[in-house]
Amino acid sequence: MPLTIVLGTGRCGSTMLSDLVNQHPGTLSLSEFFACLDPGVFPDGTLDGPAFWKILGTPRLKPNVLMSHGVAVPEYRYPIGSGRYAAGEVPAISLMTLPPLTEDPDGLYDRIRSEVTGWPPASVSRQYLRLFSWWASSCGRDVVVERSGASLRFLPELLTHFPAARFVHMYRDGPDAAVSMSRHPLFRLGVLIGDMRAELGVDPYRSPDPRHTELLPERLRPFAPDSLDAAALAGTDIPLVRFGDMWSRATGALRHLAGLPPERLLHISYDAVVAEPVPQLTTFGSFVGLAEPEKWAAQVAGQVDGKRAGASARLSARQAEELRLACVPGTRRLTELVGGTAGAAP
Repeated sequence: MPLTIVLGTGRCGSTMLSDLVNQHPGTLSLSEFFACLDPGVFPDGTLDGPAFWKILGTPRLKPNVLMSHGVAVPEYRYPIGSGRYAAGEVPAISLMTLPPLTEDPDGLYDRIRSEVTGWPPASVSRQYLRLFSWWASSCGRDVVVERSGASLRFLPELLTHFPAARFVHMYRDGPDAAVSMSRHPLFRLGVLIGDMRAELGVDPYRSPDPRHTELLPERLRPFAPDSLDAAALAGTDIPLVRFGDMWSRATGALRHLAGLPPERLLHISYDAVVAEPVPQLTTFGSFVGLAEPEKWAAQVAGQVDGKRAGASARLSARQAEELRLACVPGTRRLTELVGGTAGAAP
């Protein structure tokens, strides 16, 4: 079963790409699959079916804290209120991956559990490939495309565990991506988690402890798991340069792509997709093995949303220059990897 993994820094247009791929009748589009399972995506050793299912089904702390405290994250698509699970209890793969695929994510969740729990022991990579193959075959799909936001953080593990996979690196102008990050609750929380880690020595969303809130300085207490304040998360002032730094750090993983042959790696620009959706999507579709890629590209091109392109151009001159400088390291890395289309590094 051909597997393609879409990579990116986050806020680079890959969610849009997942939704477009989901409309191809021959493709299983797994949106945010690995992101749903973080932390604990790639454990060592072998796992039997029940142990593997535990990875897939165990609710993760951070998204459930966000949902239960009323933080609206567009990628969290589980139907709270009409689904089986309440906010705070949503299983990992039900959070973002299952809802785009079916009107009954709870039913699909049950079918996957019934299948997976009977599997014999194997490495986690073998279990993932077994799952993708069974899942695609069960719904009549012959291509699998996984896409997780900010997935470059998983790149070394992805290359190790899936040595035959193809990779699509979707990228965006650094300052534009940083502006988009500054408006998104997960990236805002990511910056603040960095500040909390500096105070506590641990990430409180990975190593929770009720004492953390009282150990934090007052300005950070509204962002700890036990005391998360949605209004504070949305309203606290975070300098744009923090997001430029975040984007630049994420590009550090690009060095791992340098040795991949062209038949396993495609670079695709968000801005190019916005400007010329049909040829860019056709190139993508051909690379990942979609049937009739030109037909699919023409059918979905009208759904490409270009309103967010050029976001940094609307900043003041001072803000734009500060953000550009924060993005310089990432822009250099990107330009070295994909060439001049990424923008000229100073």
